[in-house]
Amino acid sequence: MPTKAAAAPAALPTWGLCRKPAGADEPDKFPNVPGGDIFGFTSPTDVGSPGDCGLAFEYSGREGKADGRYWAGTLKTQFSATIAENVAVALSPFVSHHRIRNVTGLDDLERTRFDGISGEVSWRFLERSAANRVAATFSMEPRWARVDGTSGAGVTAYAVEFKLFVDTVLVPDRLYAALNLNYAPATQKADNDPAAGWVRSSSTNVSGALAYQINDRWFVGAEARYLAAFEGSALDRNVGEALFFGPTMMVKLSENAAFNVVWTPQIWGRAAGVDRRLDLDNFERHQFRAKLSLGF
Repeated sequence: MPTKAAAAPAALPTWGLCRKPAGADEPDKFPNVPGGDIFGFTSPTDVGSPGDCGLAFEYSGREGKADGRYWAGTLKTQFSATIAENVAVALSPFVSHHRIRNVTGLDDLERTRFDGISGEVSWRFLERSAANRVAATFSMEPRWARVDGTSGAGVTAYAVEFKLFVDTVLVPDRLYAALNLNYAPATQKADNDPAAGWVRSSSTNVSGALAYQINDRWFVGAEARYLAAFEGSALDRNVGEALFFGPTMMVKLSENAAFNVVWTPQIWGRAAGVDRRLDLDNFERHQFRAKLSLGF
């Protein structure tokens, strides 16, 4: 979502929206959480000020299975705009790449493909104030996908992710915390099998992060993420779960540009019916992200 430090014009789709009303960037009168991706994968509640527009390039990578060589990455290009007080929208196309060799249960593959599109609406329903240091945002992101995230095979898939973001100031101008709760039902069918039916699944993502502000430009922190995968769209049967933990960093390149990186290795996991310390059937050994956000 667009922020003062991490937004850029979505030139054609949102050109008419990228005009800030007078006084839109007045200084805060109470401690606030800085805009931008200071928490890593975990999202802040900031949706920007009316008239903010953004362009972000977000590369998410996943590496490592139980054997062989496995690499999967997705580039999400997000066009976003704050269309009203506390309301932002975004539109994002995806491109995915898979490189798979000698992984049990997966076909060898090296391919880059267009991977669909998503739209997102975010509403900050609880604003921070002098009396209330906690803010909360609800977001919904429906997506159409063309690639299976694990195998890289061609599919037709539909999903919608429901997200709750909460953040707060622990120490003004120094330490911040955030919590995310996500739920995503999905359905997909294989493109190469005309007889294949639709397969329903769902997932949850609970994450928490701390960010420490070194100075006006640099933020460092740590993030923990608990991911779970299920058969059925209503969390019917758990097939795996994993805990990821790692460092985060964000630097403001300028008033209108920011760069964020996060790396979270899997430190614990459990796949249904598998006696192994990590869940490498449904998840990977490492998940990471690099994101460049631009704006005005």
